Amino acid sequence: MRPIDLGGVRLETPVILAPMSGVTDLPFRRLARKLGAGLVVSEMIASWAMVRENDTTLRMAEVADAGGPALLHN
Repeated sequence: MRPIDLGGVRLETPVILAPMSGVTDLPFRRLARKLGAGLVVSEMIASWAMVRENDTTLRMAEVADAGGPALLHN
């Protein structure tokens, strides 16, 4: 597989993890990255919950130790 460029971000492995509510939590994203995903995406997150700093939502949005490109899905 050839690398792809997305808005100036180069993905050496052109495999992107789809955002799935209730599935793509931080441990799952870490596993996907370990198995070779070039880009990982968070669960679907409500903007209003981020603005209000909802604890559950902030945990869903965590990207610590992503090991590469990561997106928050809104």
